[in-house]
Amino acid sequence: MTSVPPIYELLLKGGTLLDPGQGIHDRRDVAFQDGKIAAVAERIDPTSAQNVVDVAGKLVTPGLIDLHGHFYHGGTGSAVHADRNCLSAGVTTGVDAGSSGCMNYGAMRDYVFPAHKTRLLAFIHIGSVGLAANRVLGGGLHDLRIIDVDRTIDAIKSNPGFFFGVKVRMHHDAVARWDAHTAMKKARAAADQAGVRLMVHVSGTPIPLPDVLEFLGPGDISTHAFNGDAESILDRNNQIRPEVREAVKRGVVMDVGHAGVHCDVEVVRAAMQQGMNPDTISTDIHVPPEGRTVYLMNDLVSKFHALGMTLEDAVAASTIRPAKVLGLQESLGSLAVGMAGDAAVFDLREGRFVWHDMAGHNVEGKVRLDTFLTVRDGSIVWREGRLTQMGDC
Repeated sequence: MTSVPPIYELLLKGGTLLDPGQGIHDRRDVAFQDGKIAAVAERIDPTSAQNVVDVAGKLVTPGLIDLHGHFYHGGTGSAVHADRNCLSAGVTTGVDAGSSGCMNYGAMRDYVFPAHKTRLLAFIHIGSVGLAANRVLGGGLHDLRIIDVDRTIDAIKSNPGFFFGVKVRMHHDAVARWDAHTAMKKARAAADQAGVRLMVHVSGTPIPLPDVLEFLGPGDISTHAFNGDAESILDRNNQIRPEVREAVKRGVVMDVGHAGVHCDVEVVRAAMQQGMNPDTISTDIHVPPEGRTVYLMNDLVSKFHALGMTLEDAVAASTIRPAKVLGLQESLGSLAVGMAGDAAVFDLREGRFVWHDMAGHNVEGKVRLDTFLTVRDGSIVWREGRLTQMGDC
């Protein structure tokens, strides 16, 4: 009798698949071949795979997508090493939110990003050198001569599949109040002429938040949307501003961009009580100043679940929704057959867990997602506390 050779390279067997993109939350086996999802079924014969991992009792999700992080490792003083900070959290795709501009993105594209196993994409900063001088100057748009709209457009058009949008920081340390509207207009012009989305840092804006939101349309991103600064999504009566509701209605994405300091638990609670959950969960992962707490994606999914989001909604906000924001929902954000072979496997730890923000508020929860396994392009890249493959940077 001749044995039949395995048809799959990897099989995750016996887990509970939570895939909001397919509307699945049930026991499923997931098989990978040639870097893609090859089969999803209630039972797949284990002899059909070269490598079988028993994930019974664990939660299997699509690889998480961090829509806002800083991954230009070595290119700025605050960027992190993506593989160490993403793969360990079940993140297989990280989006750099403006670490580089039109004058200094080349090394990020050619050397830093290719050296990682994590899939890395980017938004280009409207300032020509991105955040390279952030630790010294505090922002980067103090002199608007640093903005070159034409070169920014050229950079985006010359790098299809790499730059997915334009980033501008509306923060009082980044741009003066009297220059803020001009900076917004230039960022809007660059995004429109390049045919991409606009992402705006709204925490600490030097101009009224409604002024900022007027520049944003369907698919654009208000990141740090749930900050606790004076110009937040809430009015003085703790009610969601009508301009915010109008922005949501026209399709503006309300992104967490947590960073510890840019997400106030009480603002989140008030917004959720009024029916406005975050559209996307992201970390704004960076090398923080002393005393600041930043969280990885698995902790943020757990935190927002503890705040009242269903697990399905929290996972959707970290998988299929950011994939749609990027226009990549046909290949990322779900474990449907034929899509990218990116998956995360979590242990659902039960106990008492506490997450903090920098305003002194805490969130207590009874469940935390601890990463057991991360699969990228059909290969195990992180398992039980260790990177099995990591790029050299």
